[in-house]
Amino acid sequence: MPGTSPWPQRLVGMLAVLLAVGFVALAAVGGSLYWQRVESRAAQDTRAELAPLAAETIPKILGYDYQTVETTMTDVYPLLTPGYRQEFETQATQTVIPQARQRQIVSQVNVVGRGVMSAARNTGTVLVYLNRTVTDKSKEPLVDGARVQVSYQKVDGRWLIDMIKPI
Repeated sequence: MPGTSPWPQRLVGMLAVLLAVGFVALAAVGGSLYWQRVESRAAQDTRAELAPLAAETIPKILGYDYQTVETTMTDVYPLLTPGYRQEFETQATQTVIPQARQRQIVSQVNVVGRGVMSAARNTGTVLVYLNRTVTDKSKEPLVDGARVQVSYQKVDGRWLIDMIKPI
């Protein structure tokens, strides 16, 4: 129509664009806040699960009797991630088992403290304080304290040990 100004149409178009941009921005902020909440809850769940799990599994992994060391090691392999299992199995077969049999070592491990260092949805790290009593042929027990950093990874819904590192 002659004499009709294009400004109202432009104003409506700009308003529609601004509303769309505002809606997208609000949706992004809402999605981000929701995801942060999901991640935070997952980290809390990880913290709650890993500390008791470390207290239960570390004595099984680090404790053994020379008479049953091979069975003990075989029993703990499923507690490890596939990558760490290879490394652990190599060390066990090349060092731990031969020395345990030769020196008739009995290693008993007691967890005396633990704390979660980091936690996320699928990973976590626990610092474990332990007392270890090692007895060999001499029957003279050697008691020492140690700290180990235990890294966990969630694989197929199960927490598996990805690394044990003495500190």
